[in-house]
Amino acid sequence: MALSCPVCGSGDVYRKLRKQAIDVLQCGVCSLAFWQPEQSFDPVGLYDGDYFASEYAASGYDDYAALEPALRLTFRRRLERLRQAPGARLLDVGAAYGYAASEAERAGFRVAAVEVSSEAAGRAATQLPGRIVRASADLLPFESGSFDVVTLWDVLEHLPDPHCAVAEVARCLCPGGRLALTTGDVGSLAARLSGARWHLYTLPEHLFFFSRESLRRLLEAHGFRIESMRAEGGAYPVGYLVERLRKTLFGGAASTPRRFPGASLVVPMNLFDVVTLEAIRLAA
Repeated sequence: MALSCPVCGSGDVYRKLRKQAIDVLQCGVCSLAFWQPEQSFDPVGLYDGDYFASEYAASGYDDYAALEPALRLTFRRRLERLRQAPGARLLDVGAAYGYAASEAERAGFRVAAVEVSSEAAGRAATQLPGRIVRASADLLPFESGSFDVVTLWDVLEHLPDPHCAVAEVARCLCPGGRLALTTGDVGSLAARLSGARWHLYTLPEHLFFFSRESLRRLLEAHGFRIESMRAEGGAYPVGYLVERLRKTLFGGAASTPRRFPGASLVVPMNLFDVVTLEAIRLAA
């Protein structure tokens, strides 16, 4: 069966690189990179407790909770750009431990959030009781036009069906509503120079590696007008940067538990390989 691009449908697909015995493919038209899991692959099953807190796991985080101060700082800066009327309704898709959603509430939004991981949803619910729903992005349990803003912070690359997810986001937004997301930029200089060692080629949790062109095609297919795409940095603990370097260069899991110095020292960093996108849902 001939392969086609999951975003633009082109049959111009070739092998870009091989990592962890998996072929990463790329579309010659929109430059989306992706890989094809086996039919038995269960993406939801990845996001158990070990994904968020295990130094032994090759994927995920050594300690996601330790990133809270840095993540909150990054989310506050992102939310400042989403100027909305007081009390605007915001849905955070892929809420993890709820840090972005709770920062949005502090910023004056009326917040709801969804998270597919039972582990993460339980943690998020302690911060936002009654506003966290365990659900997947491709079947959002909200009425059409329920929100003024939807955010997907580092989420789109995890979702098995980007078209289905973006269609659901469009359905849940009111006309004129705003979508904001971040994801890795496979066309960035850092990605191209790093090859298979690019720090965002994290398999199996990342299923797609978007280019700016593939994002444009994906969103326009569902009635969005892109307002901006820009490379923004974030705040990161030094210990987390060391963890990412280890997992990228040395195959992931630690053979023994390790805690790196500088876990509480937060520094700004921008490799210009993460794109922040804002788009408006057009009226039907």
